[in-house]
Amino acid sequence: MTTYNCPRCGSPCTAERCQVCGRGPEPLLARLGELDTVLAVMPATLRSRAAVEVERRQVLDNLTKLAAQYLAEAERQARVPETTPQAPTSTGAVAAPQTAPDTPPGGAPQAMPLQSAAPPQIQPYPHTPPAGAFPMPRERGEVGSKTVQTMLLGLGGLLVAAALIIFTAVAWRNMGNGGRAATLGGVTLLLLAVPIPLKRFRLWATAETFAALAALALWCTTLAGYYLYRPADVEFGPQSVGAWTAGVLAVLAIYRAAARLTATGWAMLPLAAVGLAYAAASDLAVAVALMLAIAVALGAAAWITATRPSHYERSDLWVSRFLTCAAVVAACSAGLRAAFGLDGPVVPPVAGAVAVLAAANLFSVHFARKLGASLTAVLVAASAATSLVLAAWTLAIRSDAPELAMPSIALLGAAIVALVHFDSRDDFWPLSAYSTAGLTAAAAFATVTFDAPDLTAYLVVFLTARLASALPADPMRTALRTGSYVIGAGTAVIASGIALFGGIGVLLDPHTDPFSWEVPIVLLALAAGSILLPKRFRVDAVALAVTFAIVSASILLWSEDPARYDAVPTLGFLLCALIGLTAAMASRTLPGRCTGWVALAVWAPLAGLAAADSATFNPGDGWIPFWLTVTAAAMLSVAVGAPRRSRPDRVLAAVLAHVLAGFSIGIGALLLVADWGFGDSDVELFPAAQLGVYTVALVGAAFMAPVRKWGYVIAALSTGSLGWWWMLGALEVETLEFYTAPPAAIVFLIGLWRLEQRPETGSWSTLALPILVGIGPSLLLALNDGDELRRVGVGAAAVAVIIAGLMRRWQAPLVLGSIALAIMTINELALLWHHIPVWIPPAIGGAILIGAGATFERRRRDVRRIRDSLKSMR
Repeated sequence: MTTYNCPRCGSPCTAERCQVCGRGPEPLLARLGELDTVLAVMPATLRSRAAVEVERRQVLDNLTKLAAQYLAEAERQARVPETTPQAPTSTGAVAAPQTAPDTPPGGAPQAMPLQSAAPPQIQPYPHTPPAGAFPMPRERGEVGSKTVQTMLLGLGGLLVAAALIIFTAVAWRNMGNGGRAATLGGVTLLLLAVPIPLKRFRLWATAETFAALAALALWCTTLAGYYLYRPADVEFGPQSVGAWTAGVLAVLAIYRAAARLTATGWAMLPLAAVGLAYAAASDLAVAVALMLAIAVALGAAAWITATRPSHYERSDLWVSRFLTCAAVVAACSAGLRAAFGLDGPVVPPVAGAVAVLAAANLFSVHFARKLGASLTAVLVAASAATSLVLAAWTLAIRSDAPELAMPSIALLGAAIVALVHFDSRDDFWPLSAYSTAGLTAAAAFATVTFDAPDLTAYLVVFLTARLASALPADPMRTALRTGSYVIGAGTAVIASGIALFGGIGVLLDPHTDPFSWEVPIVLLALAAGSILLPKRFRVDAVALAVTFAIVSASILLWSEDPARYDAVPTLGFLLCALIGLTAAMASRTLPGRCTGWVALAVWAPLAGLAAADSATFNPGDGWIPFWLTVTAAAMLSVAVGAPRRSRPDRVLAAVLAHVLAGFSIGIGALLLVADWGFGDSDVELFPAAQLGVYTVALVGAAFMAPVRKWGYVIAALSTGSLGWWWMLGALEVETLEFYTAPPAAIVFLIGLWRLEQRPETGSWSTLALPILVGIGPSLLLALNDGDELRRVGVGAAAVAVIIAGLMRRWQAPLVLGSIALAIMTINELALLWHHIPVWIPPAIGGAILIGAGATFERRRRDVRRIRDSLKSMR
């Protein structure tokens, strides 16, 4: 607990209270504690620290003022004491007065007079002094002295390094090669010697700066010496730069062991990069030798740095790691340069082998990290893996082998997964990616080395990996199993794509070279191997593999002799449609069931198209769209009425059935319109038959559907009416009532059923429409001097509707029937007006007036009776 000097009495206390004077909580002390806590965890280089320190000084100033106020109050009370009343004693004498200051605010006990009170004891900082003498915090700059030192040495080193490079580049013009070499040699010796005495004076950073400059000066001196002593017949080339860089790195490794300066190791890294770049441009043998020499020098420097630490041990740790990684990269680069020298048919096998090694090295990096290996070992393994991945990509590009594209992509994906999950504890995704890359590389290696068929190689790898996944323990078992699943799925997708797009090309152009029989064989083998998959995916895998195996085999047979095997594509597509229906019903996954319905909706039209082009299966005009409509109707019935596991696949099946039915009916109608002149009434009835078949399916769906039945009812009424009208048109029926009466009667019966089930719906929403449809058009045609039979029929229908409304007390039939009957009555009167004798209108008018007068007299009589009754009341 943090303690402070109480601003009232000066005793040690907390921010909450003072045990000596009884002071209560002090907000200023609490705020001071919060600021001290923030400053303790805030870095000294943070810009916002200055604002916190300013607020702390303000709090200290306020505490100083508060302590001064307490002190002034105590002195005032000591100078002007208050006299308390003298209480009489037991003997009657008056007690002597006592002088004491008032009780301070806050309920603290009374303080003794200043003369007898001991002076408060002042505690050293961080306790707050009682008199307000607060020591001010030490002013700190925004940049520390160590930062300033580092900046000065770094910038100075950069300037001197630039001067060395410029001198090496231009001094030979004035001084010649000899003068330049001598000057640089002297400067190099001086720079190599200066760090030794600087270390004795404990100027470590300055010594490290001179050591880094010495490494650069040694490389420049070697360059100047090469130009000075180079034989005349020897040309300057990249092998020369690589050679003296390797020598300089060896000398610097020895110097690092003797001087124990960490900057030497850091300076070796850019020099090694320059040497490797020039060495790689040399001839094959020289390049490999120089790159291996540089790798050996870097490895030796890493070992020396690890075993002979300098003053900066943490820097030695990191530079040893980087030197080790650089040595590994240099060695791998030497192997890569050797691979670049290869040419001809050996490049693809080498590329495949390097891809396999790269995938294996990714495994080593992962397990090295999981087993708790040192960071240096992990970095070494990661460097080797990166080099091998780059080598695999480069060799794959140089080989021009399309078989190596898949392992290259898999390796790139595995490398990305490794970077993303480097610090993750999840083993599934990294190991699965490495397994997939390794299996893909193994299949590609078999393809390019032993000229194995591509799909067969991947099939064998899938089966082998899946069977071998039972041997290791988790997590390797799960990773290997997942990798095998990816390989198997990829093989199935590629084979299916070849069968689909290749088959389309063959069907469009029979002279196109088809694919080989390897495609259906591999697909059937994958279907048999689906037993190795989890149970919930087996039906989907079998359906996919067998479907495209049938498609590819059918197309291959048809391409051999189209005239002989013209029925094979139709049979194959029909089998594919049945497989799709089976998958839609038996699959254990929602995507599998949805894919099955989509396959059924796709393969059925393709089978119809193939049948139309087949001399064996062509049934004649109009039959193919009709059977497609029958297929759509069956699809809708099965989708709605069959046992189901989920709603999305049922909805998708219904939508696809509607689309297929609309497509087939539309195609049938278009074909009929295009050939309207052939005059065959049987063919003209096909669209009506199609609409009728689908209407039956919609009616069945309305009965079987658990929800939204009215949608199917409305759809059935629409398609049924269209089919009925199309049939009447094809039969050349011209009587209007044949078009309106049956649909109106059906809708009227549905309305009656609706009223029986839900009487609250009312007759207007259920019976008005069928009455209007059934009577309205005929009523319009019956006006004026229409057909007598139609006028009688409309009147009879209106009377029947009125009677039905009166018996069941329905408003809509009563009102609409009355309106229709009134219109017909007026129409009949208008037609008979010239046959009425002259004396009848006055008689009718007189009868109306007499009736009105009698009614008026009756009302007056009733009023008179009421008045007399009121008068007789008391």
